[in-house]
Amino acid sequence: MITIELNGNKQEIPPGSSVSDLLALIGSIGKNTAVLLNEKIVRPENRSTAFLQEGDRVEVLIFAGGG
Repeated sequence: MITIELNGNKQEIPPGSSVSDLLALIGSIGKNTAVLLNEKIVRPENRSTAFLQEGDRVEVLIFAGGG
């Protein structure tokens, strides 16, 4: 396992995981999300090829409608 920082908390994930794998792991696949990897936006079409490494910082923002 490797350790990343996810939304300010430590998270262990399998080595070789992509951003898409992480979203599936935390149940955010298919939701309106924005992902920052080490302060850089990861566009949806690049999430399956953006691989995570030890110590990476990931922010997942889930958009919710309201009124």
